[in-house]
Amino acid sequence: MDILLYNPLSRNGKNEKFINKIIENLRKTGNAVVSYSILAIDDVEAFASGCNPEDRIIIVGGDGTINHLANRIYDLNITQDLFMYQAGTGNDFVRSLKTKDKIVPIKKYIRRLPKVYYQDKSRYFLNGTGAGLDGFIGHLVNTSRFKKNKINYFRHAFEGFAKFKPIGAEITVNGMTWREEKLWFASIMNGAYYGGGMKIAPKAHRNVKELYLVVVKKVPKWLLMVIFPTIYLGWHVIFKKWVQIYKSTEITVKFDKPTYLQIDGDVEYPIDIITAKAYD
Repeated sequence: MDILLYNPLSRNGKNEKFINKIIENLRKTGNAVVSYSILAIDDVEAFASGCNPEDRIIIVGGDGTINHLANRIYDLNITQDLFMYQAGTGNDFVRSLKTKDKIVPIKKYIRRLPKVYYQDKSRYFLNGTGAGLDGFIGHLVNTSRFKKNKINYFRHAFEGFAKFKPIGAEITVNGMTWREEKLWFASIMNGAYYGGGMKIAPKAHRNVKELYLVVVKKVPKWLLMVIFPTIYLGWHVIFKKWVQIYKSTEITVKFDKPTYLQIDGDVEYPIDIITAKAYD
C-alpha cells in the first residue's frame, strides 16, 4: 500500500486537486493508496507502527516539508521505506541527488544529517543553514505577498541587497578563529544547492561528512548584484577576494548584532551565534 502524507497548507491552500491527481496516478500502478494530512499526525512513531512494514510512505512536498519530517523522525525506528514526491518550489534536496524520478527514496539521506545550534535551540538540516543576508532574503520571501517561486526569490534577493547592511562577526573553523568586519552572509552547506537552484557550495556532497562554509564579505553592493546571478552556475567561487570557502565538521559564527538565520528556507530571528556540526 502507498501511504501519502501531505501538508494541506502548502500550494497556497490549493492542494486538494493536486493530491487527488497524485493518488490517481499511483493507483494506475495497481497499488492501493490512502492519504493523510501530515498536520493531523501527532505521534509519528505510533502512526508508522500502525502501518505494515511493506507499505511505502510517500511524503508530498519540498525541502521545508522534508526538513520538518526529518526533525520529527530522526531518532525514531521507522521500518517502512520513505519516499518523497517532488512538489515543492525549491527542491534543492532532490536536485543534489541528480535524479529525474518523481518519487525519490529518501530514508538513507535523512538518517545522517548535520545539526545547527542557535539561541538554546537545535535543528537538523538537509541542504544548508545560513545567517546574514541569506537569512534576511528568506524572511522577505516567507513574508511576501507573492507566491514562492524562483522569480520572486530573485526579486526579494535584490530587495535584500538594498536593505541589508553587512555585519561584523567572529568565525571559528577547525579550531581557528578570526574576525570579518563586513560580512554579508555565512552559509553552512550539507548539499550544493539552496534558494531554488543556487549552487552556493559547488563541491559539497551530502555523502561526505564535512560541511562547507561559504563566506561573502567586503564586496561592494553593486558588485554583489553582479556576483549574485553567477551563484546559480557556481561561478561565484572565482571572486576569491570576496568569496571564501572552508571545510570542517564543526563551524561557529558569532555576530556582533542580532541577524536572521535560515534553515532549509525556514527563518529564525533574532540570532547572534550559530554552531553547525556534521552528523556523528
